[in-house]
Amino acid sequence: MNLMKSGLSLAIIASAMLWSGAGANASQITDLYMEALEKNDQAALAGIVKYKKDAIPAEVQSLIDRAKAPEATAQEKEHLFYVAELMARSYKDLTGDVAPLLEVKKRAFDSRLSAPVTSEPTNGAHIVNLPKASAEGKNIFEPDNIVIKQGESVRWVNSDEIAHVFSTMSAISAGRFSVSSIPPGESWEFKFDKPGEYFYICFIHQSMVGKVTVEGPAAQAPPAPEVIEAPAPPAAAPPAATGEEDGHHGHGAPAPPEALRAE
Repeated sequence: MNLMKSGLSLAIIASAMLWSGAGANASQITDLYMEALEKNDQAALAGIVKYKKDAIPAEVQSLIDRAKAPEATAQEKEHLFYVAELMARSYKDLTGDVAPLLEVKKRAFDSRLSAPVTSEPTNGAHIVNLPKASAEGKNIFEPDNIVIKQGESVRWVNSDEIAHVFSTMSAISAGRFSVSSIPPGESWEFKFDKPGEYFYICFIHQSMVGKVTVEGPAAQAPPAPEVIEAPAPPAAAPPAATGEEDGHHGHGAPAPPEALRAE
């Protein structure tokens, strides 16, 4: 059995090594990885990442994009994010580069949220309500995905009949906040001074998730360069008078009368 499994590992790894450089594409690498995953072939899974490590960040992003596609079902999204995380984690262990893994976790979290909405403050703060559980018993943040400006505050208002405890997911968030408890009928406020994404979750109700995206100041366009007009050329000086125009000669001396000319 071990020999058979070893043979499968070698075959899968050999296929990965054959597809090198421009000859490999994301779907081929994914197909090999999923094949190894289906067979629970840990050696092949590690070998694919090892021998194709330069392609793994793009491969992880491709899996994320497929999971985010509108036509993907909930089950397909979950599976694709799971494969992407396994691949990204193996890549992190091999290279120390954590960026692909963090991106998977962020986008997987996003998949649990509603579409982002640009919020407007009320009485100096953006309001997130914590309503009573739905008929199905589900607790939510409402809205659960808001976009605000740097320096603005969010106020969470507990309209439920029980207390709520929530905190940011520190590994993937731009900063940290933590609420020890918001009793029924009370609220809690936090000012966001740093731009970025803040992912948070209720510790009592694990399906209760939220996100605040803080936008920094908009980049201002550089001022238009000052236009300096060149000075106009000096006007041309009028030509010197010669007297010829008036029937004069020389330097303006009148010609002697005809009767006075020497014969």
